[in-house]
Parts: sequence; structure tokens; C-alpha cells
Amino acid sequence: MNFFKLFFLVILIVSSNSNVYGHGPSRQKVNETIEINANPEKVWEIVKNFMKFDWNSSIKKVIAENNEIGAERKLEFNKGKFVKQKLEKLDETKKLIAWRIVETSNEIMPVNSYAAKIFVKNGENGKTIVNYKAGFYRGFMGNDPPEHLNDENSKKKVSIFIKNSLKGLKSIAESK
Repeated sequence: MNFFKLFFLVILIVSSNSNVYGHGPSRQKVNETIEINANPEKVWEIVKNFMKFDWNSSIKKVIAENNEIGAERKLEFNKGKFVKQKLEKLDETKKLIAWRIVETSNEIMPVNSYAAKIFVKNGENGKTIVNYKAGFYRGFMGNDPPEHLNDENSKKKVSIFIKNSLKGLKSIAESK
């Protein structure tokens, strides 16, 4: 009988501890796709150039070292805000480019551990399908984040950035 009392007491203590239920933020994902009325090779030539990111109108200036794996680029926005990214993968065969954010202004991209990939694929009738995927944690890694650094706002800012980037890419690729 003492075993059951002890077992019940342990269960009661463990279940009443609020730390058992607490956890940090969940990984967020944004996945956007666009069809571009241009051939995949033409679109890939634009996307793979890590030194140039003129297809997002919010970006005022790009500073980049080169197009080699490990290269960094700094995307500058208004009022000195910036995002610094590091090139992690560039696959000519798969038409895939991937990078990570290594430093960011939270007003632009309120994220942690952000990684993105862009895939350029053949569409129908000579068109191109571009898929832009990003995974990240919100801007505040602890519990109870301020509103501007919570999951919802972080995901919203990333989604707007990606949609604007794809819209600009479509505009540039279709006009050349």
C-alpha cells in the first residue's frame, strides 16, 4: 500500500509542476510558389546570382562578396535596417539556391535560425515554376514574446518578404 501512496504522490508532484508543460517556440515555415512566363534557364540566371537581389523592391542596396558557397551578402533597407545572409548551396543541376540569415534587423525580418531555398522548375508550355521555402523561429526565443517578435508577426513579415520577392522576380523575368 505504501508503494501506491508514493507512486500517487510522485505523479501528483510531477503533474502539478508547470515547467513540465512549458516549451520554447515552434519552427515556422513559409512556402510560396509562382508561375513565371519565361523559360527556366532565364529565371535561373536571375535567381542564382547571389550578388544581386534587385527583385525585391524593399531592398535598397546589396553588398556581396561573390557567388561562392560561404559568401555573405548584406541586404540594406530604409533607415539603416539590414539582413545579412550566407550562401549555403548552389546546385546548377537541380536549379536550387539556399542560404541562411546570419544577422538581421528585427523590424525587417524578426527571425532566428532562418534558412531559405529557392527551386526553379520547368512548368508547362515553356513557363517556369519558382518555389521559395523558408523555415525559421520567431524573433524572440523565450516564452511570452513581445507582439512584434511573436510567431504570428514573424511569419507575416517573412511571408510578405517572400511574396514581394517572387512578384519582383516575375516582373523582371517576364520583361527581359
